[in-house]
Amino acid sequence: MATLSSRPVHKPTTATASPKSVPKPNKATPSPKPVPKPHMATPSQKPVSRPMMATSLQKPVPKRKIDCGALTHLAPPPPKPVTKPKVDFGSFSNVIGGKLCKSRNTFSAKNPANKQPLGDVPAANRHDVEQAVRYANVAQKEWAKKTWQERQQICLRFKDVYSNYVDDLTDLLALEIGRPKHSCRREVESCGVHASFHAQLPLPGGDGFDAGDRGIMVRYTPLGVVAAICPWNSPLVLCFGKLFPAVVAGNSIIIKPSPYAPYTTLKMVEIAQQVFPPGVVQVLAGDASVGASLVEHPNIHKISFTGSIPTGRRILQAAAATMKRVTLELGGNDACIVLPDVDIDDVAPKVAMSAFLSSGQICVSSKRIYIHQSIYKPFLKAMIDFTSQIKVGPPDQEDVTIGPIQNSMQFEKVKELFEDCRRKGYKFAVGPKTVEESMGYYIHPAIIDNPPDDSRIVTEEPFGPIVPCQPWRDEKEVIARANNTKTGLGATVWGKDLKRCEKIAHEIEAGSVFINSAAKPTPLAPLGGMKESGIGSEWGPSGIKAYMNEQVIHNFSGR
Repeated sequence: MATLSSRPVHKPTTATASPKSVPKPNKATPSPKPVPKPHMATPSQKPVSRPMMATSLQKPVPKRKIDCGALTHLAPPPPKPVTKPKVDFGSFSNVIGGKLCKSRNTFSAKNPANKQPLGDVPAANRHDVEQAVRYANVAQKEWAKKTWQERQQICLRFKDVYSNYVDDLTDLLALEIGRPKHSCRREVESCGVHASFHAQLPLPGGDGFDAGDRGIMVRYTPLGVVAAICPWNSPLVLCFGKLFPAVVAGNSIIIKPSPYAPYTTLKMVEIAQQVFPPGVVQVLAGDASVGASLVEHPNIHKISFTGSIPTGRRILQAAAATMKRVTLELGGNDACIVLPDVDIDDVAPKVAMSAFLSSGQICVSSKRIYIHQSIYKPFLKAMIDFTSQIKVGPPDQEDVTIGPIQNSMQFEKVKELFEDCRRKGYKFAVGPKTVEESMGYYIHPAIIDNPPDDSRIVTEEPFGPIVPCQPWRDEKEVIARANNTKTGLGATVWGKDLKRCEKIAHEIEAGSVFINSAAKPTPLAPLGGMKESGIGSEWGPSGIKAYMNEQVIHNFSGR
């Protein structure tokens, strides 16, 4: 496709959502009319079955088994082609009430590979937030009336429609985040895994039991309207992890992408309008004020945020005023522990890539590497040999391993960490001591050889291609060092002695620990952090409950 900087941005006639078309709440007036449904083939609506109250001991309701094996790879494309309406990938709009909406004010992000501005994006304002929230609340009431299975089928239909645009979305994602094309394609295709997983989840609850003096029934209901505030490093996959559980659970959702990477998310939600009823899935691009307006709004019922710890702290404080449900997946300073029995030639390159993949801009990248002292020198040398061959460059260049830092803000932060290591005389085992300016936000990966435990490169999350390596001697000592942080998102352990690996994993204070692999989160398992790395978790069979109310019915009838 043509790059955004090389084609003119179309300025279609502004289509704004009319406030008159949205029913305003009034106690004296009847309930608002339902939002019109799209012209599409959906399963016929069946009345929602209401579980019988448990007044005597009942057998547990059988649960559908989740076929995890079938979800490890993207499902094959449908046998019959799905209609592909034309989508203009050179023009960008917010989506409010099913309509593409422009704004008086616009902004643009930069292509990190060349620092050139990409297309204009409408900057949402308070009026847009109000419109989106009102549409979302009206649409959610009708959406929640659909059965659990109907909502799942609509998500699968979206997956099929979306699959028609994988190539265009891959090109667009590569432009805005700078990762190699093959990596961007994997992220774009992650829609299939998330959709398929949530389409197999059974409705939580429904189990009744006899408590002696009463029958007890536990059920789960939608929260209402969800605001999903998404990051710039993996904008699509982290959005899908919020979108699918939210809508399957019966909520509507307003997505707020990062201003550094809004483009693919805007297009994804535009494509979603082909399947979802108006108002169920909306998107608002803009700066931090848009996110703040969503967090503070009394008619938003849940905030799901992925991003930095300082921003997460502010969201938690603001959401307290309206007692919103909040899920926070925040930063981490993940430890990697290498045992003395590893195969150095095999493991060292994998450990290096666990730190440098996506230029270190992954929440669960390895950020502190602890290598047993008996193999420290040969293991470090193997990491150096591998790292020195990593090719850094733009996403469309052959054999590129990692791309640039995604934005200027993060580039300056990582650049300062390099400078701090240089000023303090730490040993650069490989990589430049000074980050040079170039046509893009490029930084070649660096390894710092055995810096002090209290150095910034050890105690701070770099979120860039620089990592410290340190030797360890005693297992108890290295576990204590790994846990000596206020964060606890992820960790990795490498070794042939699996019992020893598992023992260490059990003592690591982190939400996810990976044994003999770089961190590879999956929608099949919960994702969350300990300590300051977050509150609650998403993904996995239990993650959908974060988007639902839990209700217990106590029935004393006939007792």
